[in-house]
Amino acid sequence: MLSLDDVLRGREVVRRHLTPTPLRASFAVPALLKLECWQPTGSFKVRGALNVLAGLSEEERARGVTAASAGNHALGVAFAALATGARTRVTLFVPRTAPRAKVEKLRTFPVEVLEAGTSYDEAHAAALEHVARTGARYLHAFEDALTAAGQGTIALELLEQRPDVGTVVVPVGGGGLIAGVATVLKALAPGVRVVAVQPQASPALAESIRQGRPLLEFAAGETLADGLAGGIGQIAFDHRHLIDEIVDVRETDLEDAMVALLEQDQLVVEGAGAVGVAAVRTGRIRPIDARPVAVIVTGANVDTRVLARLLASRF
Repeated sequence: MLSLDDVLRGREVVRRHLTPTPLRASFAVPALLKLECWQPTGSFKVRGALNVLAGLSEEERARGVTAASAGNHALGVAFAALATGARTRVTLFVPRTAPRAKVEKLRTFPVEVLEAGTSYDEAHAAALEHVARTGARYLHAFEDALTAAGQGTIALELLEQRPDVGTVVVPVGGGGLIAGVATVLKALAPGVRVVAVQPQASPALAESIRQGRPLLEFAAGETLADGLAGGIGQIAFDHRHLIDEIVDVRETDLEDAMVALLEQDQLVVEGAGAVGVAAVRTGRIRPIDARPVAVIVTGANVDTRVLARLLASRF
């Protein structure tokens, strides 16, 4: 289990390299938007990566580090290695289906990028084989206390920006983000409602709770929220008691949310980053009182071809 102290220590690392992201009102949805899509890598994942890379031992640096990702975690690891001066070999595995915008951005960093499989689970398996061969330190995208603590620093910023927040909406993939955010909110502001959101194509969190065990692998349907597709981690399952509500969103509502954010808020947001906005826009999440709803907008790394298709179908 994470503690508030874990996240407070993570903040000391994160604030050395990142400035707080804005929290601003939206024209597209009746909520405040926490703009993690404005991180230097286009995603919140850089927070957890910084927290892990900053604490590597010399032995771990000598062996190198590796990670698997649909794109955003790999970008976070690449940025964090450079920012912290890790001076270690970084090998990153991404599925061949990863959005080209993420892969092309990733290749601008001094890291080795290997494409393996057609899903996160397959890229993860290839990364573990690399670890077995080389002894590299594996940086898990979510199943790591240091990673989750780094992600939880979002909630510390949010509470400082709006102490009166009533509901916080959190996209859920593997679950490191919601574990960290919920830990902070329930420790410092227990009256704040924590709502998890997943695409209907991959409701792994709700299904895990229904079955009473974490579904570490999950056969997701096709979804624009590729960063949320697949199973959840043990860390999310262990923190499920801190989550007040779980909702899912349809693909058409997700597409509409992405277009609305671009048209009305001038925000480029990827599918995984827009699920919370989609849930609020469609009434799946409503305020419980007069206090504001805050939505964590987790990422911006979407292919321009996807945006072009969505815009062409609506205008």
